Amino acid sequence: MSTSKSVVKVKNRNILTLCIAKLIHGFGVSMFNVVYQPFLLDLTNSLFITGVLVTIGSIIQFLPMPLVGKLSDRFGHKNTIIASIPLYLIGLVLLILSDSNKILYLFFGIVVYFLGFTLNNMNAQFLVAENSESSKGLMYGLIFTSFFIGSIGGNTFVIFGASISTRAFFLFFMGILIVEGLIFTFFLSNKWQIQKTDEETNEQLHFKKEHNWVKFIRNPRMRGIIFFFTFDIFIYGISFSIYNAGLSDYYNLETQEISFIIIWMNITNMLFQIPAGRITDKLGKKKSLIISAMTGITFFIINIVASILWSSGMTFVLIPALVVAHICFAFSIVTFIPSEQIILTDLGKVKKAEAYGVVAFIRGVAFIPTGIIGALLIENVHYLAPFVITSIGIIVEIWFLFKYFRD
Repeated sequence: MSTSKSVVKVKNRNILTLCIAKLIHGFGVSMFNVVYQPFLLDLTNSLFITGVLVTIGSIIQFLPMPLVGKLSDRFGHKNTIIASIPLYLIGLVLLILSDSNKILYLFFGIVVYFLGFTLNNMNAQFLVAENSESSKGLMYGLIFTSFFIGSIGGNTFVIFGASISTRAFFLFFMGILIVEGLIFTFFLSNKWQIQKTDEETNEQLHFKKEHNWVKFIRNPRMRGIIFFFTFDIFIYGISFSIYNAGLSDYYNLETQEISFIIIWMNITNMLFQIPAGRITDKLGKKKSLIISAMTGITFFIINIVASILWSSGMTFVLIPALVVAHICFAFSIVTFIPSEQIILTDLGKVKKAEAYGVVAFIRGVAFIPTGIIGALLIENVHYLAPFVITSIGIIVEIWFLFKYFRD
């Protein structure tokens, strides 16, 4: 009994540690995300090249995932998430040093930064799953609420720091990452995992080859999961891979205006992430994903209507409409995240991180062309073309969820 209580105590402390780490991480990441695409656009002076660079960063988030999963299973999630911090820092240093004459610095900075993101993000999800009891949806809600609270702070900082250079934001983010690394090193514990591993030794030997690629893809449930999450990232990626750059290029919005729009999404995320986690626990993953898709398509419909009105001379509707659209999209996010992470962190009895990595790899392959497709559609068809295609894709996604997806 005392051992059980001590394990629960360690897990609760780990959840608190992750909440604090995600709070400050959200602050830094939100700054980076707002200024990142306009920063690339300023250096390259090309929406197409910006789309290519954004796609490269996205590829790094997914393609190394099977290897990252194996490393996580072997060395532990705590050690792997700590290893993400120096990669983040090196990537940001290279971005700071880059300019229009040092594009290689920019390229390698993007690669190393997003490799750090990959290690950090995946292991954070597994640490939440491992330290949660029965209410995983609620625990993910708590973690992401902390992240969104930090995001609000980061976006607010960008709004009031309009005179600050982009590179200064990168430097500030580096300081935050150093603090985050110290938090993981000294406050995150994995002592309870020793006992758990001893209890599951025989089971792990039995399922040693459970997640080879052939067996993984042959499983009907896994095929449904792979198709849905791969198709999802493809259709959304066409629009979002260069969304912020598009706002800057098409509407000539300033960085602080984009940040003002995004902050309303983060406020909504903060307020509703925990209730959405509870909804996922009660309704189930399939229904939550359907709700997410329905609110997601609303975002694109509002963007399309707002653009038409703006083009007709009603420019005053743009900012309010985009704010409403981002609030709607926040509801899509908060209902999607718990279901996604509960599903992807529980794809088998053992080697869960490797299985997570397999799905992420396949999703990454699908995401590769999205930045290029989005940029080409905007430059050669119309700014709204990616939104129309994504909306059609979401309709297909809802049909698939109703007809084929297994909860």
